[in-house]
Amino acid sequence: MVTVRGSEESVEARLQAGLLACWCGGTLRPWGWARPRRVATFAGMAGARPRRGICRDGCEKTHVLLPAWLLSRRRYAAPVIFAALALRAAGLKTAAVAARLRLPSPGRPGQCWPVPASTAGSWLARFASRAGQLRQALTGLLPLIDPAGRVVAPAGSPAGDALAALDAVTAGLRRGFAGLATVTAHEVAAHLTGGLLLAPPLPPLAGNTTLAGLAAVCPS
Repeated sequence: MVTVRGSEESVEARLQAGLLACWCGGTLRPWGWARPRRVATFAGMAGARPRRGICRDGCEKTHVLLPAWLLSRRRYAAPVIFAALALRAAGLKTAAVAARLRLPSPGRPGQCWPVPASTAGSWLARFASRAGQLRQALTGLLPLIDPAGRVVAPAGSPAGDALAALDAVTAGLRRGFAGLATVTAHEVAAHLTGGLLLAPPLPPLAGNTTLAGLAAVCPS
């Protein structure tokens, strides 16, 4: 799995031009498509059919090029999931978090439906179970991004601390790389985990390129 930012047209152009990198550092080339999927977003249901690429000059593995607004095996877009995490970090209970996440109802203009509490609860529980590990890993990345050594203030909970560290990494990338001036926290998390932020178990934070090369494959 390799995460990519930008429109489908942008991803295709970069893939054809050899500008997308494999985890091993090799160059990805076109290799068909993954299965289509329907995803719930704040704007309504959206279709996605991720491109696939193959590492032609390195490990020769194939990868799904997962858009950075998606997480692996989730039927809800990453911004929806991250909104739930932020509400939880602000102190809301699971039921209140789910009730706040109202999405447009398919085929019913003007009507919305809340995310099921069981679904929101599964996100929150999974994230909470790895919040300490995630915070530690993100804090370890900060010196590479912000040599000035920005201090991340405690947020009052393990999940809040992890999100605060992610926000600090995101802010550092925005300041340090012109091509990442508009990168969001959920895109950074998707990139560093290969889309597996909520997968069992959490993979080591790596990303499919070095941090210095992230701007080249993730245009604003």
